[in-house]
Formats: sequence, C-alpha cells, structure tokens
Amino acid sequence: MTEENRFPRREFPCDQCPIRADNRDNPDAKFSTDRWNAMSSTVRDPNTGRQPMPGDILFACHKGAPGTNADLACAGWLARFGADHVGIRLAVALGNLPRTALSPGDNWPPLHETWEDVVRAQTA
Repeated sequence: MTEENRFPRREFPCDQCPIRADNRDNPDAKFSTDRWNAMSSTVRDPNTGRQPMPGDILFACHKGAPGTNADLACAGWLARFGADHVGIRLAVALGNLPRTALSPGDNWPPLHETWEDVVRAQTA
C-alpha cells in the first residue's frame, strides 16, 4: 500500500487553498466567519494550547480528490498546522504519512504564518 492510499492528501496547495497567502483576494478561498470558527477546531487553540486529537476533524481540501468525491487533507494545512494535530503526528509515527508532508515543498506558494492570519485574510 502506498503512502497516498494510507493517508489521502493533496501534495501541493490547490489554486483555491485558503492557507496560501497569495489567495488573499481569491473569492473561491473565502468562507463565512461561522465556517472558520468551526474549522478552528483543526488547529491548536491559541488560548488553551489544546491540540486536536486522533479522531478530531482534519482540514480537508475543499476541492476534494480530482475526479472523485473523496476527501483529501489540505496540503497547505498539513504543512503549516498539521504538526499541531495529534492524529497527524500519529499518522507520521505509524508510517501512514511522510514527515515531508508537514513542511512546504520546493516551489510552493507562500503560506499564511498563523491561523489568525488565515481567518483574517479569508473571512468572507
């Protein structure tokens, strides 16, 4: 079984990825404040330090897998915030996700530095 089959993920931020700093003005990267509040459970809580645990939701690519309805973990989210999710660290430890997924790859677009930056830039 390949790594991609064990942990479905996008390997490069899609053209609508809200984690991309260069998507600040892309209307397809915007979500409502309520949606961002719900998605905030996918990252470390800045007030309490609580990290998402195994079984907690992941930030999925809203485009999904090409040609299917399958969910994929967002490449930008994995690279910027994935290491703060205990379930993601467990997937790396079990060999289901390569450690390289937790950092931007070569020739990647710039990513927002903090979750607050993402929400501020992408709130519709």
